[in-house]
Amino acid sequence: MKITYKPIAILITLIISSSCVKENMIKVDPGFIVSFQRDGMTDAFAGRTFYVIPTGSGEFLTLYSGTAGHVWGEAGAKGIDLNKADSIGVTYSAAGKYNLSLVSTSSGDFGKEVSREVKSVEINTVDDRNSFTVFNINGADGVISADNEISFSVPDIVTDYNFIAVYGLQSDQAKVYVNGIEQTSGVTVNDFSQPVIYTVKSNQGTEKRYTVKFTTFPASSEKKITKFVLGVGGNGEIGEVDEAGKTISLTANYGTNLAAVRLILESSYASKIYISNALYSDRKNYNLSATGLKTIKVIAQNNSEAEYTINSLASYPVLAFTFAGLVPAPEGVINVAAKTISVDVLRGTDITKLAALWTGSVGKVTIGNAVQTNGVTVNDFSAPITYTFYKGTTAGDKYKVTVNVK
Repeated sequence: MKITYKPIAILITLIISSSCVKENMIKVDPGFIVSFQRDGMTDAFAGRTFYVIPTGSGEFLTLYSGTAGHVWGEAGAKGIDLNKADSIGVTYSAAGKYNLSLVSTSSGDFGKEVSREVKSVEINTVDDRNSFTVFNINGADGVISADNEISFSVPDIVTDYNFIAVYGLQSDQAKVYVNGIEQTSGVTVNDFSQPVIYTVKSNQGTEKRYTVKFTTFPASSEKKITKFVLGVGGNGEIGEVDEAGKTISLTANYGTNLAAVRLILESSYASKIYISNALYSDRKNYNLSATGLKTIKVIAQNNSEAEYTINSLASYPVLAFTFAGLVPAPEGVINVAAKTISVDVLRGTDITKLAALWTGSVGKVTIGNAVQTNGVTVNDFSAPITYTFYKGTTAGDKYKVTVNVK
């Protein structure tokens, strides 16, 4: 067979030639302009976005804004990668000087060479923000109009117009004045019987004035209890509200200590709940036992009142009693007056190893000093056993359980 060497020689020549070609490197040029300077301004403004527009070149472009964690040259600094055709928005939240840097990086010779250049420009940022973001009086948010009027409403029963304004500002460097007196949100009192002029002055000295006025609306006469639930100390029991009869009926789990329980209450809009002539608190324990709290008062926004009578009682400790795992499940006969439970089981049942399963109390239950776990704890019922049911931490009723083999 004849071997042709010419094609092989050409292939070898091409391989050698290509290995000698050096990869061209994209020119590194970190040039850029910023939009506010392009538009004829010398400073950036806090809270306003300007744009960084690359004018140079590079394989990789990365922008560092100069804010905390984004300062070129600092350990762990993070930048934003961009392309030559990109324009990146930058917003500084506060006045100050920021070192804005664009880094241009290129590689050559298949990664063996790296070239990098940086352009940094100090951006002076001023804060001319002088606007309210929210304005609240008497718990009501004022409506801020386009012409800088703020209106809010109060119920028509209000006679004292000395109010404290709670407001938010675009800039924490702005200051607020009324009649030349500096204001403090949530602290300074003003008389709103006539319109009040608020002046917001920016860090740059620019001012914006707001005229604050109020209107009145008919005070609400609504005074209903809309929610009555037992909280901490209880087991989420819900009271049934009879609005017509102005009564609240509550049946508590036997394990709940009604003498010391938190209440979760709600009432109609703008109304207030009073218990024993004191404003209701969801952080206070109340006594709902037979010798405890009997009434709750609700005062409407217009100062009219409604009083509810509370009828509370504790459920029985045991509503049903059987044994876990027995088929068919026996039904215990409960004598509430005698506080006894009698359970008949089928002949052949091992009554020395039975786990009682009851419905009723979710509180602590013991036999002697041994705490029982419902449906789990095994006991010997060859002789009657006495269960003690607790209300909170206090021992309550004792029920004697007798098992009869039939």
